[in-house]
Amino acid sequence: MRLIYTFILLFILPSFAQVNVITTIKPLADIVKEVGKDKVIVEYLIPPNVNFHLYEYKPQDVKKVYKADVFIFIGSGEPNVSSIVKSLPKGNVLKVIDIKGIYLIKEEDHNEVHPAVWLDPQNAKVIAKEISSLLSKKDPKNREFYQKNAENFINQCDELLNYGKTKLSTLKNKYFVSYHYEFPYFVNRFGLVYLAEIEMGHGREPTPKHILEVIRKMKKYNVKTVFTSRQFYNPKTVKVVLDQVGGKVVFLDTMGENSSYIEMMRFNIDQVYNELATQ
Repeated sequence: MRLIYTFILLFILPSFAQVNVITTIKPLADIVKEVGKDKVIVEYLIPPNVNFHLYEYKPQDVKKVYKADVFIFIGSGEPNVSSIVKSLPKGNVLKVIDIKGIYLIKEEDHNEVHPAVWLDPQNAKVIAKEISSLLSKKDPKNREFYQKNAENFINQCDELLNYGKTKLSTLKNKYFVSYHYEFPYFVNRFGLVYLAEIEMGHGREPTPKHILEVIRKMKKYNVKTVFTSRQFYNPKTVKVVLDQVGGKVVFLDTMGENSSYIEMMRFNIDQVYNELATQ
């Protein structure tokens, strides 16, 4: 009798199976979580405290991808995933830089798409909408749930965009200097001007000539701050520049190490404003 009762329950009780999503980086996982909430299990492969350009995928990473219902990656700047992706069903893969409507910036030094697309909240909106569509295909019965969550996240991004544009538009000095060319999406979206970066491309130490040019520009435009993240930072090189301009380094958060996407972006807006407002 107990066996029959258990068998009946299997058909009557609703299914609580979750969509298993793997992303390469944490910001993508954060957006998935905003859309999927408790209907998804989401993990990211690359630790947020490392230089994601240099990460090497481990065998367990590949196993996670193959077991996932959905694999989401940027498609530029990360360790190459083409050998993994080609053996996955197309419906299980989302390449972010291929999403229709996403704003892309080409890097001048090697003519590739700059990977940090998520640092533009407008792009985050586009990504969220595409994730909602993908999750709805995997889990049709919860389509309205995903759509509603995506709309809510998009509204939060709109509020963030308005907050950042309003706040940063009041700056008199909008010139932006960073260690690595890491923030073009952020700079462009919020009306700042990318004056210089210290590092000459991925992992290439600057020449003395280049350092002198950065110092010249910072002095000319009265810029006292070098923005960076902890993943891309050489303190010795930065010190050479800052000693000459009398400035300081300020860390931004590009990976949401200890916060949600919205919290991360608001923190970055406030950090940039607080520093540039004094110059």
